[in-house]
Amino acid sequence: MNSKVSRIGPTSEATTLSSPWGMFADLGRKQLALATESASAMFRGSEAMRKIQQAAAHQASERHQAAEQKLHGDCTPADLMSIQSALLRDDMQEAAQYWQQLAAAALQTQFEMMGCVNRALSDGGSEGGLGQVFGAWQNAVSRSLNGTNGGTT
Repeated sequence: MNSKVSRIGPTSEATTLSSPWGMFADLGRKQLALATESASAMFRGSEAMRKIQQAAAHQASERHQAAEQKLHGDCTPADLMSIQSALLRDDMQEAAQYWQQLAAAALQTQFEMMGCVNRALSDGGSEGGLGQVFGAWQNAVSRSLNGTNGGTT
């Protein structure tokens, strides 16, 4: 029994990126690329924040160790106040710097992730972006709702 199985080939209109349905079919790959690029940016940001935290902890450890060594020696009450106030002042300055660095790293990560979305939605490039896919899809849907041919352009 001969039966013909119709398969959509790579040159058919349904898979051509210039047709709305072809672009829509490519949406999964583009979504995965966007998710992967965004995750990569997030992990780079996490690494940057971890390095900032590690550096801040190391600096605090050194400061407190130096204060500890001073306190093990002979100290007058004035020396105790001086050590304590210097330690408090340095801790406050380092805390402000730490939070500034963390905020800068978070903003840089956010900027990179927004860049991922911007590149995905841009219509430039040889393949077009998700914006082009959504625009073609919206056009096809609006034509079908208006009663015109919504299948192809």
